[in-house]
Amino acid sequence: MEQTYTEDQILIQRIKSGDEASLVEIYKQHRPAFLQWAQHSYRVDEEKAADAFQDAVVCLYRNIVQGKLETLTSSLKTYLFAIGKNVIRKKFQQPVALETDELWMVENLHAEPIDQFATNERQQLVARLMETIGEPCKSILEMFYFRGFSMEAIAERLKYKNENVVKTQKLRCLTSLKNMVRERYQSEDLM
Repeated sequence: MEQTYTEDQILIQRIKSGDEASLVEIYKQHRPAFLQWAQHSYRVDEEKAADAFQDAVVCLYRNIVQGKLETLTSSLKTYLFAIGKNVIRKKFQQPVALETDELWMVENLHAEPIDQFATNERQQLVARLMETIGEPCKSILEMFYFRGFSMEAIAERLKYKNENVVKTQKLRCLTSLKNMVRERYQSEDLM
C-alpha cells in the first residue's frame, strides 16, 4: 500500500519525537522493493543491496533527528531510495550507474511529483521500448546507463568523432524514448 506525502510527514514527525516503531515500519515497508531495485539497477548482490539499505535507513534517521529533513519534496520512499543510490555508488565504487529518474523520465511525464521507484509497469514499458528504439540509440543508452561507459568510451567504440557528438545523440535518443513513452502511456491509458 502506497503512502501519501501527508502520511510520510507524520512518520517523520513521529521519528523526530522518538518513536522507533515508525522507523521499523519504514524499514519493513521499503526493504523488499529496495533490494529488488538495487539488484536490478546496480547489479549488486542481495547482501550488498541489504547493506546499502541498512546504511540508507541509518542516514534517513540521522537526517530526521538532526533536523536536516523537515519537509519532504518527494515521497519518503523516493528520498530513501535516493540515499540508497548514493550509498551504493560510494560504497561499491560504481562510477556511472543507471540513472533511473533520467532514463525513465517518469517525473517529466507528470505535473505532480511521483514515486518513480513504485512504477514497475512503467519501467517494464521503457524496457520494452528500449528493444524497439533502434540503433544507434539502443547501443548508446545501454552503454551509458546500464554498462557505465563514459561518453569518450562510447565515442571510441561506436566510432563517433568525439564525445560531444555522443552527448548530442544521447539527448536525441532520450527525447525519442520520452516521446515513445508518452505515446504508449496515452494509448495504454497508463497515466
